[in-house]
Amino acid sequence: MTKNPQMMNNMYRIGAVSRLTSISADTLRIWERRYQVVEPQRTEKGGRLYSQEDVTRLTMIKTLVDQGHAISTVANLDSPELSRRLSRSHPANLPEIGSGSYDVCIVGKAITVRANNTEGLPEGLELAGTYTDVASFLEDETHCDTLVIEYPFLDRTTVRQLQDPGITSRCDQLIVIYAFSPSNILRQLRRLQVHLERAPVAIDHIWQLCAGRMPHTTNWSPSEFHPDKVTNEESPKRIFDAQQLVALSQISSALKCECPSHLSSLIETMVAFEQYSTECENETRADAAVHAYLHVMTAKARWLMEVALEKLAEVEDIDVQNLKLK
Repeated sequence: MTKNPQMMNNMYRIGAVSRLTSISADTLRIWERRYQVVEPQRTEKGGRLYSQEDVTRLTMIKTLVDQGHAISTVANLDSPELSRRLSRSHPANLPEIGSGSYDVCIVGKAITVRANNTEGLPEGLELAGTYTDVASFLEDETHCDTLVIEYPFLDRTTVRQLQDPGITSRCDQLIVIYAFSPSNILRQLRRLQVHLERAPVAIDHIWQLCAGRMPHTTNWSPSEFHPDKVTNEESPKRIFDAQQLVALSQISSALKCECPSHLSSLIETMVAFEQYSTECENETRADAAVHAYLHVMTAKARWLMEVALEKLAEVEDIDVQNLKLK
């Protein structure tokens, strides 16, 4: 009899559990972290293993959530109570509480130590898993929004590994930290949309990179203006600092144009007006309202131009982090 490759001694890996319960692997990990819905066993390399009892429990919880019960209200119920609720259940017409989290996985011996010792991540980020090597990550069948891998050096083997569907299908964004690499390998990886960072890199910088890739929940449509109300709408944070903008304005473009210089100058002007709008004299509440409105709208326009400049730098292989002023 052929043994189910997803089942080990009546234990299931996370991929099999996801298919059996119709709970995505990402959601399952979040429920475990936030609500301790089950406590799976672990393989020697850290992979999750679920029992048949775990699968049954998760199936009952998923059914109740689909009927409208909030996960927080059913996650810690014991199995008999879950069964009782299912036997008399009807849709509760309550919205499911979404996770709203952005999962990050870390791979590498040194960086995992630093990641696990981090106190407090940027809001919205979740550390979904840390692994000493790529093989451990692949064995756990983990999916994440951003995967961060640390290598001592990059070569052709690295390029092939990073193109493996086992990696590309399991993350939306890929960040690679390296100590040494030939320039041709760096060019290949940039063409593959891999974000590269030269070691050493502070762990806080890694978190900020990941946070910068989070889907933005801010409404980027034009803000409403009310002359009698000072808006408290949050302005988007800057992507480039002043020194980076000056450095970008000084480089020559491979596209035979002055786009980096023009975009940088435009963004600098917008940044100046953002500051100006906060310092304008306000004699009336209407003055304060219009200046607050101008500040938010300028910040939105500036952020969009920064995104465009970031993409231009990526296309032209411009290492913004290591640019030097002339």
